[in-house]
Amino acid sequence: MPTTAEPAFWNVEAQAMPVSVRRELQLKRLQEAVDVAAEAPFYGRRLAATGVRPNDIASLDDLQRIPVITKDDLRRSESDNPPLGDYRVRPLSDAVRIGMSSGTTGKPTTMLWTKHDLDVECELSARNHYRMGIRPGMVLVGAHPGYLNGGQSMQQASYDYMGCLLVSIGPPESLEAAERALRSIAGLPVDRWQLFPAALQRLREAAERIGFEGLPDAETGRAESQYDKISAGQECVAYLGSTCGMSPGAHLAEDHAIVEVLNPHTGAPVPEGRRGQLVVTSLNRDNPMLRYNVEDIVRVESTPCPCGETTRRGFFEGRTKDIVSVGDRAVLPIDVAKALPAGTEYVILRHDSPTDELHVRIEGPIDGIDPDRIAATAGVPVVIEWVHVGDLPRAAYKAQRVISAT
Repeated sequence: MPTTAEPAFWNVEAQAMPVSVRRELQLKRLQEAVDVAAEAPFYGRRLAATGVRPNDIASLDDLQRIPVITKDDLRRSESDNPPLGDYRVRPLSDAVRIGMSSGTTGKPTTMLWTKHDLDVECELSARNHYRMGIRPGMVLVGAHPGYLNGGQSMQQASYDYMGCLLVSIGPPESLEAAERALRSIAGLPVDRWQLFPAALQRLREAAERIGFEGLPDAETGRAESQYDKISAGQECVAYLGSTCGMSPGAHLAEDHAIVEVLNPHTGAPVPEGRRGQLVVTSLNRDNPMLRYNVEDIVRVESTPCPCGETTRRGFFEGRTKDIVSVGDRAVLPIDVAKALPAGTEYVILRHDSPTDELHVRIEGPIDGIDPDRIAATAGVPVVIEWVHVGDLPRAAYKAQRVISAT
């Protein structure tokens, strides 16, 4: 009996679009985004200060004439024009969803979605999840924070759009909370666990205590798994990309975003494959973001992928705030994690004064941890401090891997 082959992509027209056609679409949508954004006082002032008018955008290169903005700029806008700032075009009455940023880099900012902007995010999330093997009808477990944090509500909307059932257990704030969550869902036919590594690690510890089976194995928490997804934040493009599994890195949603990787000191584009700051312009939005510095460190590659998708791939290397300077080298947690067994608990110590050694605190000692390998991966001399298992703090959502040495 003939069968219908499963589609290779969620949206073949967008994901396999010829590069030249996508660039034409990017330019058209960039011109529209600048024209729309100029209606917001925040962007109107910034464009006027640099002498850029919407009709000056004649090529993608003209994007670099627009000033880069940061989360602090958004905070100031909200402080000066409470409570929502003046950087959005659409009024509150057009919004269908509200959320707050996590505040991991400072005071949280407010996020608003119109129906159109939420639909765009749901479409991009479906592409992301389909690449990673998720299909309509699956049962998934998530542990994002809810309430004013936008993570859980966005995850819920995304899986609703795709036709999946999301079982949201909330962040495992303690081992006891993790145990209660696992007991409550015992017996459900779970197809996938969609968890941050920190939440997965705590749930795994709880599962061992109560004999719960079915959690992903430790390899799911390998360091390189952070390359599987990339985001520009919920205020810009939450579901910026994901991996297809055939090539490392996350395919970028370049029909809905222009991605730049810039030198954090000069603001100039870095060569392909080199680390730099992620700067994203959202396209086809009611409330666009122009050249938003996500304050993440990434790299981008454009080599063809065997899957047939024609977009570039992005690699999330870490947060700018987590850079630890050792000599003349900028070290990120992933530079250490790559040399550790999956699931190892560790932190990097940041010193107030310059240092020529990287100080790492690790729970153990654990078989398979080689200090020389850590030094080779990080590219700097390493000093390891061993602590007992359980001594390092556990995170329920996103792990904090860099702490002060004092």
